[in-house]
Amino acid sequence: MVRVNQHQLKKAIRYADVRCSNLGGKLTEKRQQVLEILLKAKKPLSAYELTDQFNKVMDVPILAMSVYRILDFLESVDLVHRLKSENKFMACSHKSEGCQHQLSMFLICGSCNKVIEMNDANDKIKALFEQVEILGFSPGESQLEISGVCCQCKAKLPKVNKRKLE
Repeated sequence: MVRVNQHQLKKAIRYADVRCSNLGGKLTEKRQQVLEILLKAKKPLSAYELTDQFNKVMDVPILAMSVYRILDFLESVDLVHRLKSENKFMACSHKSEGCQHQLSMFLICGSCNKVIEMNDANDKIKALFEQVEILGFSPGESQLEISGVCCQCKAKLPKVNKRKLE
């Protein structure tokens, strides 16, 4: 995950507002605040972590149930992703271009919780989807989560543990 600066945040919120409008929805103040929290986050957050952070910055508190509804909406307009293996949420890394990929791919570090969203432009992924379609299967929205250790955490491991990862 890459944290955003103030300019990138404003650009992402403008994009989100237009995207919601184009899809017949609205980026309400609460939805915007939840999206901003995710955009600023260093790691994916659970709905309860989002609720806590929301209630720290807003005057009117919100319940976790409302945060789940907001997350469902933001996910439906492709502004956030749900990491199914962890039941946590993150802003789409394609913040200002939109999430247009057929397969969402995430690399999740089990040590520092860093998440990297990968683009599906890879030829092997395209070949996989072509093969799936040749077999007569029509894939819906797909998501691939790969757990492991990022290069920063791997560098901190003792040599004995590094061999296990290779």
